[in-house]
This record gives sequence, structure tokens and C-alpha cells, in this order.
Amino acid sequence: MQRHVLKRHGKLPQSLNSLRVFEAAARYLSFTDAATELNVTQSAVSRQIRQLEDNLGLTLFIRLHRSLALTNEGRELSTLLTRQFGELNRAIYQLAPSQQGELKVKVETSLASRWLAGRMVNFRRQYPDIQVELTLAWFQNGVNVNLESGGYDIAIFGEKYPDARYSNNILRKEVMAPVYAPVLSTGNKALSLTDTLSLTRIHPTQDRADWHGWLHFNAITDHSLDKGITFNSLDLAVCAAASGEGAAMMDVMLILEQLKEQQLLLPANASLCHSPWQYYYYLAPQSNADKEAEIFIHWLKQEMAHDITLLEQLCQQHGWQMPDKASY
Repeated sequence: MQRHVLKRHGKLPQSLNSLRVFEAAARYLSFTDAATELNVTQSAVSRQIRQLEDNLGLTLFIRLHRSLALTNEGRELSTLLTRQFGELNRAIYQLAPSQQGELKVKVETSLASRWLAGRMVNFRRQYPDIQVELTLAWFQNGVNVNLESGGYDIAIFGEKYPDARYSNNILRKEVMAPVYAPVLSTGNKALSLTDTLSLTRIHPTQDRADWHGWLHFNAITDHSLDKGITFNSLDLAVCAAASGEGAAMMDVMLILEQLKEQQLLLPANASLCHSPWQYYYYLAPQSNADKEAEIFIHWLKQEMAHDITLLEQLCQQHGWQMPDKASY
């Protein structure tokens, strides 16, 4: 006698991965940012979303000229998936065997590549029993930090308007100034501010907000901000500046060693200012590495305090004007 098997979950798509892809795209409202998080191509994300919409018989996104919006159905599905995926990941994370001494850290790309990666040798020397796994992440301003996916213990990122969950977990502020390569000056002599501003502008953000903020702080009226080269990260901008492309507005805390060795220069008597961005850390609410996370955050704060001291020394040496120390 043939056994009758009741088919369950018949409305779910054949590939549950498409739901994961949709959840990420809905959270960012961007196929590109979702692709970065999932480590796939933008076209793969778009293809998965199309297949999911076809399988469900629903339109999940309104595709505008340069942006995305969720339909009502897409918004409901997104809210449900974010909640359910979070609960599932937390359950799996708690059920998995505890791996003593392991710490999974999600780090904003520029901070990781320009600052943290080169310092991990110091951490390992001090704490050889703690294994740290660093993962690059592209955190979008205004999008809630999500550590549940992948079982991360800590996120380290820049933010203008922090969520209440981590608004008190400040690591440091950005310290901004224009930088350029020595090849653009004579004998490593610092260019004047006027000469620096005549160089090609390198913008580390597509809205050019960093240049706007620094010029406003220095009471400089400038009408040439629409010109120059625009990137979407500090990391790319500093690479362009180091190659002699022009002057880049930069968080100098990321390039202190290059400034110390005069591989990059600031204009004479440069005035440094804070940007609205600050670096924060966020600890996962469900983590098996609370002790290790506490040690790592304490070490981070020590390293950043050391950097502030070094920046003060460089300012005294070169005659740069540093922001008020009390504002750190």
C-alpha cells in the first residue's frame, strides 16, 4: 500500500537562498549593497530577486530610475524574513558548540584595510589565546547593524546618526584634512592652502560632504566642488591621492604612519576638523565570546588613544591646528 505523504510548505520557493538574497536587498534597498554583504555579484542578486518574484507571483520591489522601493507585499515579507532569520541564526549560534577564545568581528572596509589589519599583530602578541576572525563589511548609513547573519560577535563601523542600541559605544570621531602626494610639491615642502585647493579634488564620498564640511569649518567659499574625482570610500580616495591624482579629503587617523613618514602631506598650517561621522562598536546580544569581546574593545580604545597622542605630536611638529581635544 502506497503511503500518502502530505506535502508541507508548498508555497515556499524551491530555492530558499532567494529569500535570503531578498531580505538583504530589502534591508539596504540596494542590489549592489546586498551583493557586497552576500559576496556575490549585483547581477546575481537581481536574477535571484526576479526568480523569487516569478515563483511567488508577486512584485516585491518598485524599480525607480536610481533607487528601489518596496511594495506593500515586499515590505511585509521583508519584515517577516528579517525577524525569522534573526531568530533562526540566534538559535543555531546558541546550539553550536562554544569555541573558546574565538571572536568574529565585522569591520567597515576602510577602517579594516587602512587601520585595523596592520595592528592585529599587536593584539595577537598581547592575547595569543584569542583567535580573531575579521570580515569586511559595507555598512550603509541609516541601516540597522545586523550581526545575527553569520554569528558575529562585534561590529565596528562609521555612522552619522547612530541607533539607540549603540549610540553610547563611541570609539572615536573622524579628523578631516586635505592630503596629497609629495610628488606634487617641491622637496617635500608643504604646499600653501591656496596651492592645495588648486589641485584636482578627490572626493571620498559621492555627496562630497567631507570637502563641504572642511571648507565650511575653515570659512572658505569655494565654487569648484562639482569638479574632480569622486569615489565611494576613503580607501579608494587615499589610493588616488598617494598616486598623485590630486588632493583628497581624508580621515587623517587612518593614515598617520603615511603622514609620519611624509608619504602623504597636508597643506602648511592646515586646520583639522571633525566630520559628523564617528566610529562605533556594537556587541551582539547573543554571543558566546563576551569576555573576548570586552578585551578586544578595550584594546581598540587603547590603540585609538595612542593614535590621538601621535596626531598631537605631528600637529606640533608641522604646525597643524588640531581640533579641541575635549571634543574627542
